Amino acid sequence: MRDCVFEVVSGMYSEPVYARGQYEETDSKIKYIWNEKHNKEDKESVFHLTCDKATKDCQVVRNGDVDSVMDFKSGKKTKGTLNTAYGIIDVEIDTEYINLPGALSNTLEIRYGIGQGEDKPIKNLFMIKRLLQND
Repeated sequence: MRDCVFEVVSGMYSEPVYARGQYEETDSKIKYIWNEKHNKEDKESVFHLTCDKATKDCQVVRNGDVDSVMDFKSGKKTKGTLNTAYGIIDVEIDTEYINLPGALSNTLEIRYGIGQGEDKPIKNLFMIKRLLQND
């Protein structure tokens, strides 16, 4: 694992988040680990994102104020769980596409909708980019 700085962009945030973390890439997998804390009241969250290069399937595990496991499979619906102060919430994730980093861009993109049952899903575009200006 290499230490680095990430830029994390999500429709869930009003601005990009810049976070220290670790990055590892092998022939078959890409792994990102980073910490986020948005305000003083929040507990720091630790994110582990793993991508399978062959299938482009990704999994994000979050531990902090909210614990969650979310699986993303391009063009498919998957189940996820959010463990919050209000209890466990089961969600359905409808992944539109996943773009892995490559020669033209070092950004990972996941476009998806997330919701419960018959509710209209909330659409989101999540992007994480490993910045080249790492310390």
